[in-house]
Amino acid sequence: MRSLQFKFSALIVTVMTTACVALALVATQHERSALAAEVRARAEALAANLAGAAEEPLLGVEQGSFDDELVLERLIQDAGAGAGVVGVRLLNRDGRVVSSLAGSDEAEETPTQDPNDVVRVSAPILYSGVRVGEAQVDLDLRSLVDPVVRSNTRQLAGIAAIVLLLGVVAGTIFVALLTGPLRRLRGGVERLRDGDLAVRVPPTSRDEVGEVTRAFNEMGDALLQKQRIQNAFGRYVNDYVLNQLLEGPDGEALAGMEREVTILFADIRGFTHLSEGLKAQAVVGLLKEVFQLASDRILERGGTIDKFIGDSVMAYFGAPLHQPDHVLRAVSSAVDILKSLDARNRALLTPADPSAPRVEIPVEMGIGIHTGIVVVGNVGSDRRTDFTVVGDAVNVAHRLEKLARPGQILVSEAVQRAVRGAKRLRFEGERQLSGREEPVHVYSVELDREAPAAPANP
Repeated sequence: MRSLQFKFSALIVTVMTTACVALALVATQHERSALAAEVRARAEALAANLAGAAEEPLLGVEQGSFDDELVLERLIQDAGAGAGVVGVRLLNRDGRVVSSLAGSDEAEETPTQDPNDVVRVSAPILYSGVRVGEAQVDLDLRSLVDPVVRSNTRQLAGIAAIVLLLGVVAGTIFVALLTGPLRRLRGGVERLRDGDLAVRVPPTSRDEVGEVTRAFNEMGDALLQKQRIQNAFGRYVNDYVLNQLLEGPDGEALAGMEREVTILFADIRGFTHLSEGLKAQAVVGLLKEVFQLASDRILERGGTIDKFIGDSVMAYFGAPLHQPDHVLRAVSSAVDILKSLDARNRALLTPADPSAPRVEIPVEMGIGIHTGIVVVGNVGSDRRTDFTVVGDAVNVAHRLEKLARPGQILVSEAVQRAVRGAKRLRFEGERQLSGREEPVHVYSVELDREAPAAPANP
């Protein structure tokens, strides 16, 4: 911005200086021409007066009158006394110099000045209409014109300096008025780039800069609104779905597609009994604490939280983004959930912080996991849809969760085959799941848990 201000100032100074110099040159040339015309008119007047006064004396000198010769010399002296007169001559009818300012008898006196600086004017001497001679007057153009031109040039230079100074001041004010809003707009753009979506730049004019400023503020409003939508809507859908909706809700990316995923159901065991006697706010606080713990562990492993159903949570791995190790991710997140719950329950045995907002009730969860082919995409109506997974694999995972005891993770044989080299599993036998004709081989994930600490003696 400083560079732009400097360029504008330099441009204004250059334009003003050029304009002042050009005007001064034009004015000086015009004045010189006018003065030269005035000098010539004066020379013509002197020559005409001299010619009129020298009629009779010139004839007397031709007849040898000494008195008339003195009269001519006096006329020559009077004419030569004028400012700028450098030569006065009287010539007879033959062109011979009868009298001159320097008293020369030569027919033509050569001036000592530059011929271009001398104005020579001739006037005929007539007697009774007959030409009897000629009067010549030479004026020094430079001595008459240059002092006036120099004086006027100094005046013009002073005026030009004042005009230039006023132009620079006005230009500086104009540049400041122009670059000030641009500087503020640039600062707003930099703050917006750094993530400050609340920044706004007040428009100070109705010109193009003001229009750009208003457009910038409208862009900031749109970005802030988009962020608010993301923050609010992001609590209900995963980031992938949110980005797809913001980029184009009708895009094919949210259409149904078949994908092998791993589904996880986690349910709080005995929640109805736990919530007896608790106020509604306490029940909500307990659910929030447990769901926050489970959600964090699922998201840390790259899972997608599908929904919360009462006191249980449903999540899946391997969609909408492909994850080759989605089965291991799901089992690992389930282990993380149970370990985090164990840590929470152990912490309840120690003296609690009175300011802690959580409900101090031990909680255990049962988890079921299954992997299989499902349909992933938008499911619902035109007015209300969910991005979810649908298929038999979801039902199997849900049935396994119902079979799991508190603190137990049950998985299907498909899950066991995928993670048996990374996790220790134990065969729990065949179980007949509701809605399926054939029994399912069920396995439990063995956990390395710490023994609960004994309560301290009072």
